[in-house]
Amino acid sequence: MNTKNTKSNNKAIFKKQKYVKVDSGLTSETIDLITQYALFDEMQLYTPEGSELNRNNQVPGAHSRYADPMMESLLSYLQPVVEKNTGLSLYPTYSYYRVYRPGDELKPHKDRPACEISITISFKFDYLNKKYDWPIFVDNNSINMNPGEMVIYRGCELEHWREKFETEDGSWHVQAFLHYVDANGENANQKWDGRSSLGSIIDRSGNVAAPVSLNQSVKKSYIEFTK
Repeated sequence: MNTKNTKSNNKAIFKKQKYVKVDSGLTSETIDLITQYALFDEMQLYTPEGSELNRNNQVPGAHSRYADPMMESLLSYLQPVVEKNTGLSLYPTYSYYRVYRPGDELKPHKDRPACEISITISFKFDYLNKKYDWPIFVDNNSINMNPGEMVIYRGCELEHWREKFETEDGSWHVQAFLHYVDANGENANQKWDGRSSLGSIIDRSGNVAAPVSLNQSVKKSYIEFTK
């Protein structure tokens, strides 16, 4: 898909097929910064899915964060971009990011109501097998994303997934997921995912999401990302 379509064309594509691939507009410097931030966060405060620290079990063992401050900032910052490419007025609900490592797999699924309009945005990745591709699948369509590109999709309606990340040990991939709802739609009550505000780590059930501990027995290795 051509990421240089006009926003008007993107709105038509999104309306017809319920997803569209676009450029986030983030600078290469910002993409680099966020990538290194995520890798340092994984090293310092590793919160593997499926553990006591992280109740989400979608990709067991993968480091991820709900409502991370950097990603919450992106959730707010990119809202106008998502609105222009969909033609919708939106409320932000929550942000999430994940660091994928070899062996990780995102199984086919649809999302909950707070993810009515979602974006998955690629930051940097390092596949030690340089010929390796690892696309996301949306509604049976295989989509590769370069750093800074994103797919906007109706997460509650379209099944989406990633096949098993099968490449050399030491490879990694940083991906974020930013979620919104139609401000004029039936899920408007999901604004901020039931939290008191953006940035809060108190989830919709009143629990602290993905609590962290500095006394973890398992740490991830230091990765210095350079261009």
